[in-house]
Amino acid sequence: MFNPKLHILLCALLFSSADASAQTYFQPEGSFSIDVGIPAKGKNHSFGNVMEGLFNGGMTFQYNIFGGITVGGGLKYSFFVMNPFALNNVQWNGVLHIPAAHIKIGYEKFTTDRISFSGSVRMGYSAIACVHGNDSIEVGLDRQLTEFAFFMEPQFEIALLTEKTSSDAFSLVLGYSFYFNEFGPRYLGMNSFPGLYAEDYAGITRFFSFGFGYRYYMGRK
Repeated sequence: MFNPKLHILLCALLFSSADASAQTYFQPEGSFSIDVGIPAKGKNHSFGNVMEGLFNGGMTFQYNIFGGITVGGGLKYSFFVMNPFALNNVQWNGVLHIPAAHIKIGYEKFTTDRISFSGSVRMGYSAIACVHGNDSIEVGLDRQLTEFAFFMEPQFEIALLTEKTSSDAFSLVLGYSFYFNEFGPRYLGMNSFPGLYAEDYAGITRFFSFGFGYRYYMGRK
């Protein structure tokens, strides 16, 4: 049996659904972003056991080339400190500096007037430099070692505009960095780490990062 009221209600729902699906949100022309995070869960085993992460962050300019696909570039820096307890309470310290330059490829989409989701990959070239106070350098090893390696870092980010019409946003940033270099005792002027075996030095250097960011969007009218 035909019900006019039900028919009108269904038509209204269909039109409202079509209108919502056709709605478009802010599409920035580009953006400048800064992210600051804390590294955790380092690998290979020797890296995770001996070094503790204090900082992982960077700055990037990116341009929206088509439909949310972005391309850009920037700089990145990571900082780790040595855990002396992992080396039988040695009386000297060490730090690891990892500066890098990178390109960035990603995709970003605003799902509401204020919220965007993005996935991206930073890829580039880094220096891995260790500074330490070990005065008993093993024969044949460098006093202060610096090596170079390619890296990549997939990232996932949720950004929230400060206001619906604002160009400023703050974000939650998750990342996982891969450095195509094997961390080992040579960085601290040693032939081996106490309690670790050769297989513990195998595997590229990698770590998870959790942090926050700021982003300035261009193209707001």
